[in-house]
Amino acid sequence: MLDDVPATGSACGMGRRFVAGTLRGWGVPEEIVETAMLVTSELVANAVNHAPPPGYLQVQADDERIRIEVSDTGDAEPRMARPGEAVAGGRGLLLVDRLAARWGWDVRPPGKVVWCEVSLPATSERL
Repeated sequence: MLDDVPATGSACGMGRRFVAGTLRGWGVPEEIVETAMLVTSELVANAVNHAPPPGYLQVQADDERIRIEVSDTGDAEPRMARPGEAVAGGRGLLLVDRLAARWGWDVRPPGKVVWCEVSLPATSERL
């Protein structure tokens, strides 16, 4: 777990490095690491840009999936925006929705945790 994720522009890079290092240490295939890094960046960016400072970033795995969680102290429900083509940002949760097997959020005082799960290949495919 990465505690005290900073509420600055460096938070996304710090989150990506933490998740990549953890997953590579577990022997997760590189294409899954890349996907996990991208969704981590989006979750952390949303926490930094739309809520009080994020609290922690956590990554867990079992035989079927990787779960990434980012906490913040805000109480607003995360919403997937659909910005027009001329808008530069606002696609974070849309990307998470497309790349992750599933995503959601849970109330965890003093705020919430936004999470996503990235599917792992079947065990026989990883060997």
